[in-house]
Amino acid sequence: MAPPVPAGVEALWLATLQRALGRASHDVKDALNGVAVNLEVVRGRAAKPGAAAAAVAPFADAAAQQLERLTTLIEAVLALGRAERQPADVAVTLRRIATVCGASSSSTDAEVVVEVGDVDSAVTSVAGAAVRLALAAPLLALVHGENQSGRASAVRCVVSAGEGATVVTMGAAGRRAAMPGEVADALRDAGVRWSDRAQPTAGTEANDLSLVFPRT
Repeated sequence: MAPPVPAGVEALWLATLQRALGRASHDVKDALNGVAVNLEVVRGRAAKPGAAAAAVAPFADAAAQQLERLTTLIEAVLALGRAERQPADVAVTLRRIATVCGASSSSTDAEVVVEVGDVDSAVTSVAGAAVRLALAAPLLALVHGENQSGRASAVRCVVSAGEGATVVTMGAAGRRAAMPGEVADALRDAGVRWSDRAQPTAGTEANDLSLVFPRT
């Protein structure tokens, strides 16, 4: 039986996903444009009599890289658009969330780095929608560089094993990670626990956010 979803979680998750997709749409358009432009160069140069492969190879490679980037993003979007399988896997969900939240053409937005430690199982008893919301809401706030004069420092998300739980720690140098207030209220009965790091501990920095998801 699927775990219950607290009231308001589904609506907040949908609103959070819409914000992330709204920003990621620019990345999709950029990638599509990159593929189209590079393939057009390849087509034009390859059509010339006696064209050397070396003349088109860099553009073919660039198109392939853009297509790979686009494929990864679309796969993540499609997965997040479907109902989460139960029980949810925190590490798998985090990678998808990070792909979408980190997709942006803005020069101030941070990249997202996901590191999965020695975790035997990241499957949780928390409802899938609550897992998605708990990961996406603070990560989205960390990634986007409002009021930044330059590119925000990279956001580092680390998945580790806790006592009977999977722990996700996220943070970025010079920025405070926190659970948004309206999301915190909705998640209080979902089984997720979290703490803001006012002081650094082993493996964390001050102002990191640690999320604890009980294992099944």
